[in-house]
This record gives sequence, C-alpha cells and structure tokens, in this order.
Amino acid sequence: MRHDAVKSKTRRFRGLSWLVLLLLLFLAACGSEKKPSTVYEVEEQGKVFTVDQEQQTISVDGYVCQYEVTGSGGSADLHVTYPDGSTYWWSEGGHVGYGGWSDNYDPDKYVAGEVLWDVLCLSVPTKTDDSGHYIGLGLILILLGAVHAISPHTMWYLSYGWHFKDAEPSDLALFAERAGGIVAIVAGVVCLFV
Repeated sequence: MRHDAVKSKTRRFRGLSWLVLLLLLFLAACGSEKKPSTVYEVEEQGKVFTVDQEQQTISVDGYVCQYEVTGSGGSADLHVTYPDGSTYWWSEGGHVGYGGWSDNYDPDKYVAGEVLWDVLCLSVPTKTDDSGHYIGLGLILILLGAVHAISPHTMWYLSYGWHFKDAEPSDLALFAERAGGIVAIVAGVVCLFV
C-alpha cells in the first residue's frame, strides 16, 4: 500500500514538473515579433530616395513615383508610374535585362527609371537580426544546465534519489547529470545566437 502511494506521488510530481517545464518553454517561445519597417532611405547619385514598400512609392526631389515589382524564380519586373502619368518598365531575369517606357517619358524631367531600379535593388533590406526569438528558451536551458553541471548530486536526488531511502548515485549517474548539464548550456548558448 505504501509503495502505491509513493508511486502516485512520483507520478504527480513528474507530471507537475513536466507541466511547469512545458509552460516555461511555451512562455519563452511567446513574444511579439517585430514587424520590420517598410520605409527605407537610400542614397544614390547624390540624392536621398525614400522607398515605402507598403505603399509602393519612391519619393525624391519633392515628388512621388508609384512602382510595382513582380516576379519570382530569379526574375523581376519593375513598372514605375511618374507623377505626370508617364511610365517606365524594366524586366530582368538571370543576368539579362531589358526595358522600355511610354511616349511621354522624359528621363530629364524626373529621375531616370534605371536609377529607380538601382534604388530598389539597394533598398532591399538585409537579413534582419532575428536572434531575439529564442532568448527565453536559451536562458532556461543555460539555467537548468548550470544547475545540473554544478550540482549533479542534487539534481540526481530530485530526479531519482528521493524515491529510495539512503540512496546514493553512482559515478556514472553523476557524470551523466553533469554531461547533460553541459549539453544544455551549449544548447542554450546556441539558442541565444540563432
């Protein structure tokens, strides 16, 4: 009868431990993802261009051009509409590109379409730093790993030793606890920088 009561408490303790661990992992994984800015400034040929990717506009010299970029698989098509209604288009695939413009297009009146293409190519944001996604998980792993590495006897007792009277861990069990702690610390550090 006493053995069944100990088993029941053990199951409840382990179940509660797993529940707390899963809750901590869930909370560590939660976080508001930063929405990247869709407005960029690019300097090209001595001018500052403001590119708004959400509104699909390029502002320079006090006027605003509408643009649309489409394409996939290594090809891209650009269509620019200037304030006076004139248009410029450019299509590029691989290492080859070609373009054209409407009859009323004047490259001297506004910034030339080729320059706008260059501006859009320069305004593509580089990969953002996403290292903040796993900070919570990394810190939890480092904390748990440190406790396992520093005090393997205590962690062994919390896992197994309390089940038995006067139980002592073997050297192999202590080594496994310490090695597991070191692995958890390394995994935590990796989570911080990935």
